[in-house]
Amino acid sequence: MLLLYGGTASAQEAPAASSEITAGEIVVTANKREQRLQDVGLTVTALSGETLANKRINNVADLAMAVPGLNFSQSPESKPVYTLRGVGFYELSLAAYPDVTTYIDQAPLPLPVLSALTAFDLERVEVLKGPQGTLFGNNATGGAINFVAAKPTDEFHAGLNLGYGRFNAIEASGFVSGPISDTLNARLAVKTVQSDGWQKSYTRDATNGKTDTLAGRLLLDWKPTDRLTVSLNLNAWKDRSDTIAPQVQKIELQNPVGTCGFGGCIGPDMPFLNAELAPKKIRAADWNPELGPYQNNRFKQAIGRIDYQLADTITLTSLSSYIDFKLDNRTEGGGTFYEDLDILQNKGSVKSFSQELRLQGGGSGLPYRWVLGANYENTKTKEFFDTHYEDHSSGYQQGFTAARSISNQNMKNYAAFANLEFDVTDHITLKGGIRYTEAQRRVALATSQVPGDIEPPAQPGFENVGINYFFNYVWPTLYVPVRCPGTTYIPITGTNSISIDPATCQAGLFTDKLTERSTSWSIGADFKPMPGLLLYANVSKGYKAGSYPIAGAATWDQYRPVTQESLLDYEAGFKWTGAGGKVMLNGAAFYYDYQDKQLRAKIIDPIFGPLDGLVNVPKSTIKGAEAEFSVRPVRGLNVSLAATYLDAKVKRYEGVVGSRVEDGLLVPILADFSGVRLPFAPKWQMNAAFDYTFPVSDSLNAFFGANLSAQTKTIGTLKLTEAEKEEYKIKGRAILDLNAGFTSADERWRLTFWGKNVTNKYYWINVNQSYDTVVRYAGRPAEYGVTLGMKI
Repeated sequence: MLLLYGGTASAQEAPAASSEITAGEIVVTANKREQRLQDVGLTVTALSGETLANKRINNVADLAMAVPGLNFSQSPESKPVYTLRGVGFYELSLAAYPDVTTYIDQAPLPLPVLSALTAFDLERVEVLKGPQGTLFGNNATGGAINFVAAKPTDEFHAGLNLGYGRFNAIEASGFVSGPISDTLNARLAVKTVQSDGWQKSYTRDATNGKTDTLAGRLLLDWKPTDRLTVSLNLNAWKDRSDTIAPQVQKIELQNPVGTCGFGGCIGPDMPFLNAELAPKKIRAADWNPELGPYQNNRFKQAIGRIDYQLADTITLTSLSSYIDFKLDNRTEGGGTFYEDLDILQNKGSVKSFSQELRLQGGGSGLPYRWVLGANYENTKTKEFFDTHYEDHSSGYQQGFTAARSISNQNMKNYAAFANLEFDVTDHITLKGGIRYTEAQRRVALATSQVPGDIEPPAQPGFENVGINYFFNYVWPTLYVPVRCPGTTYIPITGTNSISIDPATCQAGLFTDKLTERSTSWSIGADFKPMPGLLLYANVSKGYKAGSYPIAGAATWDQYRPVTQESLLDYEAGFKWTGAGGKVMLNGAAFYYDYQDKQLRAKIIDPIFGPLDGLVNVPKSTIKGAEAEFSVRPVRGLNVSLAATYLDAKVKRYEGVVGSRVEDGLLVPILADFSGVRLPFAPKWQMNAAFDYTFPVSDSLNAFFGANLSAQTKTIGTLKLTEAEKEEYKIKGRAILDLNAGFTSADERWRLTFWGKNVTNKYYWINVNQSYDTVVRYAGRPAEYGVTLGMKI
């Protein structure tokens, strides 16, 4: 419930008696209508546009540093993963819905990668914690993040920001806003960031991690009558930044020395065994020197909103959104300069259309507020990635060194919802909501040879025969006689899928459909015993739809979906504002009953042993509490403290820890994971911040501030033994950011000297296994610079 606020009210903030903004005056739309944050009986973090700018929050990764309970990590394919209060979904597929949904002006950004460059020229960001299914839809078991764009103004305004920082970072942004006619206002905003690479190779003179982004937004607000408002929001961005290279921490061959195959024997002279481990330094990394990481992603979105006042207290709203996204990147997998598990080409596309219609009524002196609505979403994704592994143990012995993984998925969601708040008395409000959802997903998944790929020469006495030849030997020789005796195997040709159907023992394209229905609901009560104090209690249940993985799959078992997960949240809290709005204290406690958590884990392939797949964890629990305190002891000084405590553990789950041979094929060895902590769920997260502005003269003010973000250790995946937990540990950290500078008394210009991670703390945000290596993804090092902002 952290509230960070700036020094000037925005269009969405409640009116203030003076130019100062006191605690509790930010207005949010957590219930899809404007309310003072301190009047909302939900756990919400709101950060104003000025706070976002001062703290240089440019994306969700930065946002996680300012919001306790929110965690950011990334997959090896450079797709973001958001976890809120221990609830998140770590999956590689472009088509994987998150547990924490993101929105721009209430229009959904249904897949995590779509929110990469949304955080610019914003009025505020709202982070809603806990299931948000009744109003914000399916796939919000963890919560929702709503980016609210700065709106067109009735008078002409313009602004420009220019900055320069470490790694030759050049940042420029600006906006122009004002009336075009008596009924039409517009706002145009752009932002670009360019910088050199921040990662340094420890084996040669090379860098990686450059930034090259450009984003723009055009908003039009048309109000032809007092009852009708039409808004258009056009967003676009492109990102040509480098994807981040991981740091290799351990080399452990999955195929032991001495094993032989079509490609050759794995011997002690295998060059990959001599690869250097990464130094434990924040900038140290390594990657393929010939085909290094890159990115060329492009995003376009159009949002149309119509609000028509049918009666004095009833409004009809239509919200439409269309998204066109193109993915194109290359990522380093194994963390060495060898071709150890590198995705040399990852391409995809997203086309998504959503439509919401809702009626809202009540308020304006009436003792009730209600919402009725319906949603439709149609999202289509296409994706493939080409994985190359000439130099790791599998590539040495199996007879092929590359494979293509393909995923085409189509998701349709239909929903109807209702929400009601009723004031029983002046002090007591009862509230409830419900949403019925039908989620449909169709998929076509495959693994094949890479078109045009030519296998490199193998070791003397062996040959690389290619993926088709290899599986045309393995399936009829080892698999079919055990699983389907007497079956005539049809050989794989061309770029047809090598993945085999266990039911027929024939390789081919995997197609499937998953239809799931759910009913999310919430009930609660707000109690205001005295001015400035709100007590609330809520019980809510949310669902996240099932999902299919993208994988290099030997059998169709790897393609099996996880079914929908659900989360039942029991939560109670308080919000108190005192001393004329200068002191605020908020707190909440919650208990999550988490059923069928979706998780990427190992499954046992009958031929190849442990491979990636998706599983459901039958039962987990998350117990936690949050507290936040802010005070303005003197004019110009803001101090805030916030913390989140989590006890997030598996209660019932048997997972793979090994394999054994049975009837000539490998079968899993399972173990009980009860009591194991959930990934990306540190026991403690905290944030402490202060900002102080004071006059130097009648026309000049000075300011300085600091932000400390800290968390205790967590882990990148479920692990059972203490040795594994240590290996996959994400170490605790404390990151300090500073800023200072001068501003004119009329706030027409502002000069800021800033630093992020000023102690150059070495930390990492993820740890995972990349076949023969265990790798870390390091956070960014110390950065510093200067920014000049001007407004008219």
